[in-house]
Amino acid sequence: MSYQHSSTSHSSFIVLHSLLSYGPNLRFNITQDLAHVQLRPGCSPTMLQELAVQPPVSHMIITIPELCAWTIEVVNPRGITVNNVLAMIRETLNRSVASHEMQRSSRAVNAAIDSFRARSRADPREHAQGVKRVDFLGPKVFFAGLARTRDGSDSWEIHFAQNV
Repeated sequence: MSYQHSSTSHSSFIVLHSLLSYGPNLRFNITQDLAHVQLRPGCSPTMLQELAVQPPVSHMIITIPELCAWTIEVVNPRGITVNNVLAMIRETLNRSVASHEMQRSSRAVNAAIDSFRARSRADPREHAQGVKRVDFLGPKVFFAGLARTRDGSDSWEIHFAQNV
């Protein structure tokens, strides 16, 4: 088990699991089912069931710098696991976008529509579901890690990459 140390301005220490921190610890395309997550060599699949942070927490808020209107809320009264975090990232970002959420800048909406067309071109079922939140990320659909926010809160920022 491996954790990355992080401290906040209110001097509490939170240690993030290595699978969730920056680095090539896992390959997770958020448009795909969790069954497709690939761990780096030497990482056991049981690591996905380990606690996401130490000390354990039952509630996490994850902000998305590229998508300020949406946050990811992870809850598990028994302690949030790595798998809980990955599952909620996927669930939150694969939700269809409501019509009022499309009232953003035309550049962002047009880019999301282009991403939607590319993502759903080969799958009529995906096309029928319409634009999803993930489409606003464009080609950055790979989880790149979490980092503590710099505002002193207990929330985390999520980062994405085009490839890992």
